[in-house]
Amino acid sequence: MAISKADILTFVQQALNETGFVQADVDPAIKATLTDLAKYNLLTATPVTSAQVSGAKFIPFPTLFKKLISISPNDGSVDRNPLIALGGGYKEYKRNLSGSQVNATIGQMWFAQHNKQFFVWPTLTQDITFTIDYYQHSARDVNSIAYGDEFANALDYGTTYHAALFRKKTSYVDIWLPIYLAERATMIAMNPPQPSIVGR
Repeated sequence: MAISKADILTFVQQALNETGFVQADVDPAIKATLTDLAKYNLLTATPVTSAQVSGAKFIPFPTLFKKLISISPNDGSVDRNPLIALGGGYKEYKRNLSGSQVNATIGQMWFAQHNKQFFVWPTLTQDITFTIDYYQHSARDVNSIAYGDEFANALDYGTTYHAALFRKKTSYVDIWLPIYLAERATMIAMNPPQPSIVGR
C-alpha cells in the first residue's frame, strides 16, 4: 500500500501543532526527506521486469535507477542465478563481444553497466525476462510517493523535522531531529550495503 501525502500532512500538523499547514507547506519537506533517504540507498524500488528477445545485447536502466542490487533471469526455470558483474566493466564486455561468442545459458551470464544500460554477455540466444532489483533516487515530483508502508515512520518523522527546520521552529527541530535520525539509523541497520559480486 502506497503512503498517502494526506496522512503525512495530518501527522505533521499534529506533531508541530500547525493546523493551518496545507499540502504545499509540507511538499518541500517530503522531498528533502526522500532526498536524504536516497543518499543512504534506503529507497529500494519495487523490482521491475524487463523482457528481452533473442539477439538483445542490453537492458535499459529502470526509472530513477541509482544503484543495482541484482539482475536475475526469470523464465520459470529452477536455475535463476543473478547475472555476475564483469570485473573489467564495459571494456571487458567489448573484448568478450569481439571474441568467440558463446550461447547465453541461464546461470552463466554476465553484465557491464554503461551509458544507462546493462550490457549482457553473452548476447541472448533466446527470449528471457529479467527481474531487476535496485535502489532508486527520490523523484523530483512528490505528488506520487511510490514507497510502501515500511517507509511511513521515516517519512513522517523526516518530513516533520524538515518542516520544522524550514519554518525555523527550533524547539520542534530539537525534538524531531533525533527521532528522525534514530529511525534512519534503524533503516540503515536493517538494510546493510549489498556486496558487489565481481568475477565468478
